[in-house]
Amino acid sequence: MENENKKLREIAEKVLKRAHIPNDEKFGSVIEILMMISIILTVIRVLQECNKNKADNMTSQDKCSLYGESIKSYSIKRGWFTRLRIKKILRRELDSEQYHKYSIKLTEALLDVGEVVTDDEVSTLVEAANV
Repeated sequence: MENENKKLREIAEKVLKRAHIPNDEKFGSVIEILMMISIILTVIRVLQECNKNKADNMTSQDKCSLYGESIKSYSIKRGWFTRLRIKKILRRELDSEQYHKYSIKLTEALLDVGEVVTDDEVSTLVEAANV
């Protein structure tokens, strides 16, 4: 469990680093990591819901592969609907000032990291989202 938490933290830190938010403007390191983990897991849960019918009779390995492909595909295409869904999640997690200040950077960072997500990271995220 602790190893999983460490992996979640590393993924969240990767997204925050990619967002290029100056250290003096961050929300507080512990709070920002927890918030980013919550945002990422919410995105994974939305993705799981969208693929519920496809994933019904799959093994956990196949599900992770399906979700990984979906994450990469959505991240590379970067369609308006994908951005809309991510921004909706960000709007729920951030206060209005933080949302207006950081939503674009965080959306792009999530999509950038999603393009290069590894199978191990997807597995970690799916396991954590199902808890």
